[in-house]
Amino acid sequence: MKRITCMIVEDEPHALRLLEDHIGKLSFLQLEARFFDAMEALAYLKQHTIDLIFLDINMPGLSGMDMAAMLPPQQKLIFTTAYAEYALDSFEYQVVDYLLKPISFKRFMQAVNKLTAFMPQEELAPVVNSPSEENDFLFVKSGKQVHKIEYDAICYLEALKEYIAIHTETEKILVYKRMKEVAAQLPPQFVRIHNSYIVNFRHIKNIESHLVMVKGESLPVSNGYRALFQERIQAKLL
Repeated sequence: MKRITCMIVEDEPHALRLLEDHIGKLSFLQLEARFFDAMEALAYLKQHTIDLIFLDINMPGLSGMDMAAMLPPQQKLIFTTAYAEYALDSFEYQVVDYLLKPISFKRFMQAVNKLTAFMPQEELAPVVNSPSEENDFLFVKSGKQVHKIEYDAICYLEALKEYIAIHTETEKILVYKRMKEVAAQLPPQFVRIHNSYIVNFRHIKNIESHLVMVKGESLPVSNGYRALFQERIQAKLL
């Protein structure tokens, strides 16, 4: 079977993580990018081709419907929303399906399976069975240098006004980026716990009350991200 490249555009962290988990269960889906903001997603699409977009309808600023109207007619979409009244309007676009939140895995599978009716197999990217090394690292520009950083080496990320501090096992690298820009490119092993912090699950040493210990630092878990973080912990709790 050929691989389907996809992208999530969703401003709710819990809903985004649920879609990530569903996508991760299907080997023929390849998640390429995640965005909380429709304008940033449109900018990404100018440089990249994506087979399928999971697009939230009700977003601040540019809505999912507005974004859909700006996409080429051949772009395949699956709309997601908490509001059933948008269903009829959504089918004005080249929509594969319409998913009502909270999205169960069974309903997610039904929507993805419909894609074959919209997209001939020759349009889909072939599956590469061997693991891609490009998914293991990223390049970041800091000052006049470009650093190659392995994802597994990143302990946590910290927002510092206009900059992001990437804390690795051996150093701290400052990058002139916004947190949500960086968050959209990180693999599922990373989880946001605060407006100022994203942690790598693989580097969490212990959790006490509302604090997470990473690289010898106690990082706070804010109310806005606590439910999502606790859900991830419960999934691994013995």
